[in-house]
Amino acid sequence: MSLVTSHGRQSLSWNGDERLIDLLNRHQVPWSALTIYVVPRSGGAPTIRPCLDQTASDLKDAAELLLYFNRNVNPFLFSLAQAMTVASAEPERQATEYFYQRLDNASSTAESFLKKLSPDECRSVIAARVAETVREHLPPDSHLVVGVSGGGDSNALLYALTQLKDHGLTVHPLIIKGIPDWDAGVPRARELCATYGLELTVMEELDVKELLGIPRDSASLIDRFQKEFEGDDFEFLGTLLVRLALFKKARELGTRFVCTGLNLEDVVTEAMFRVSTGLKPAPFPARVIGDMTLVMPLWLCPKRIIDGCFPKYSLENYDARYPCFSLGRNLYYSVVYTLQSQYPGFLEQMARGMSELSLTDPVTYSLDEQLGFHVERFVPFPLRHRFQRMVGKS
Repeated sequence: MSLVTSHGRQSLSWNGDERLIDLLNRHQVPWSALTIYVVPRSGGAPTIRPCLDQTASDLKDAAELLLYFNRNVNPFLFSLAQAMTVASAEPERQATEYFYQRLDNASSTAESFLKKLSPDECRSVIAARVAETVREHLPPDSHLVVGVSGGGDSNALLYALTQLKDHGLTVHPLIIKGIPDWDAGVPRARELCATYGLELTVMEELDVKELLGIPRDSASLIDRFQKEFEGDDFEFLGTLLVRLALFKKARELGTRFVCTGLNLEDVVTEAMFRVSTGLKPAPFPARVIGDMTLVMPLWLCPKRIIDGCFPKYSLENYDARYPCFSLGRNLYYSVVYTLQSQYPGFLEQMARGMSELSLTDPVTYSLDEQLGFHVERFVPFPLRHRFQRMVGKS
């Protein structure tokens, strides 16, 4: 079997009774880029054949398979299966690893590097990128309300913010309660904040209900949500609740700056979803919503490097997570992680480009008096009525 490209041929071998699609995935060859021809054992001209679901034994009549790549590009130029350089920290200090590539357009070459990172190196990377974002989007001597969960992202974010000594930043961490994995993070968040000399604000579920005008003595948040939005993920309502809680605390402090731990994969996933559904990217890493500015200091920080800062906290957070069943959320995150894994450095490039687009022509948000919070566009009546039923206003 041969992969035929304008750059030459490459032989591919079957592995047991794997299907052709399995073989292609193993060799990192995109099936959608191929037109497949069979050279008959009986002789004659090659004929086109759809056979991605077939095995070698299903193709006994074929003397050879010719997989024609339908563009004149080199499909293996960026492949991590090629030779790579490993740059290692001390073995006993290694906490994570991340792929980088050096591209040389003049020679049409791509060189892969697998960088092994110690916790100190991870913290240095995160601190530098957070400092860059804070200096660009927050004026000196600002007060910043920070949403925390007690997991690895929170730890890395608080660490980086407290290392910024020359900007006069005052950090106010906040965590909200209301669902089991949020509640489980409170002890870890307290420990984190004590480590950095910060006072943690814990917003209890009763106070969180008040953000939406839900009676304090009513059913739990998650029960109310599941009753009205059965099968949907609480994550969607949770994002709104975190935002409203941060805004409330910021107004109490007389500041207009809040932030969350949205990382590189998070911001690109959101932007890809919006673009693929006909919407322009929402502004990042600084998003003005009403009188508040939501800042995303981790927007250029990959999750693997964030987790390498404080591995213990990351593990505890993963163990407390609940499964997401939203097909859309699963799809877009899967696409983003595939891009990141197959093409090192491309996700960072995409994030920078989408950020520039988002800030050039930013989305604007207006207060929806009926719902009580800012929205980008009018919420359709069916969804509006379901939301109002959930909060007990209809």
